[in-house]
Amino acid sequence: MKKNVLKKFAPLFALAVFALALLSACSKKSAPDTYGIYNDFDSALSAAQKSGKKLLLFFTKLEDGGLNEKIVNDVLHASDYNEIFGNEFETCCLDFSRERFSKKSENFDEAKNDRDMKVAVIYGLETAPAVMILTKQGYVITNITYLPAENPEELSKIIELDRKSIDDMDKLLAEIDAAKGLDRVAKIDELFEQTNANYRYQLRAMSDEVIRLDKKNESGLVGKHLLARASTKAMECYLRRQPDKAVECYLEPLKSKFLSVEEKQRSYFAAAYITGKNDMSVENSKKIIEYLNAAIELDPQSQLAERCRFLLERQEKILANQIETEAKKAEEAEASAENSAE
Repeated sequence: MKKNVLKKFAPLFALAVFALALLSACSKKSAPDTYGIYNDFDSALSAAQKSGKKLLLFFTKLEDGGLNEKIVNDVLHASDYNEIFGNEFETCCLDFSRERFSKKSENFDEAKNDRDMKVAVIYGLETAPAVMILTKQGYVITNITYLPAENPEELSKIIELDRKSIDDMDKLLAEIDAAKGLDRVAKIDELFEQTNANYRYQLRAMSDEVIRLDKKNESGLVGKHLLARASTKAMECYLRRQPDKAVECYLEPLKSKFLSVEEKQRSYFAAAYITGKNDMSVENSKKIIEYLNAAIELDPQSQLAERCRFLLERQEKILANQIETEAKKAEEAEASAENSAE
């Protein structure tokens, strides 16, 4: 899973994140509130796609007061908010106050809670208040994690600091739309490289397109995007609470002839890493050792191979201890059985 998993809300995530159903039934579309603000991400994204506008995605935790209350009461609910932002943006605000996640709450809505948690996870939310500027497709342009704005005009000035990033993204997406074949592959990869690794989940369809458009790997980019898709598929497995299948996501690309030696090493390393996050058993320890050895054999001189050797030595010690512990348990069980028989 991602490193940035809503650190301030860790207890909340511990209960909810693995209960998500990423591919659950589609939610009913909801209308914006009286201020023109959506409180459902899917509905806001759909509106952005219809209007062609970008999307301002706010995360708040109103129970903390302070800047959280200020951004809602003094900015989003200000009479001139839509006048300032409405022509360019749709707006969505998701609140993560703990009360709404309590089943005792009269406002408890499990389906919406799950949907909002999914958004928080895939957009790597760390703290609130925060706002992300998204394209109409949901790609991240920039993430603003501090909002000292007293009113919409001040927020507008903060957003204008990222105007170049906004314009550059608009230009690149227009170029992608106009490009065909390998030119389109190159432009998609440019978007991929310009996107922070934490936000590449949203580009999964783009990686699929690279793989589909470049069947002979003429660009040399197919291996990279096979690994990118492995990463997003693995994340989906974790969100469905199927970590064992996450490992398979990284083993699958190894069947492709388009992966470089380095990319194959990374696949094996990821498989070992994810296996290590599962239940520690003798079987899993043996799998980790198998994956690490496979990575080392591909290129023993690489920097990643050096790291794999370090981890391999540690894992072999863990396995030896596991086998010894299991042997002792077996002896104790056998002795107990003999005593019972007597």
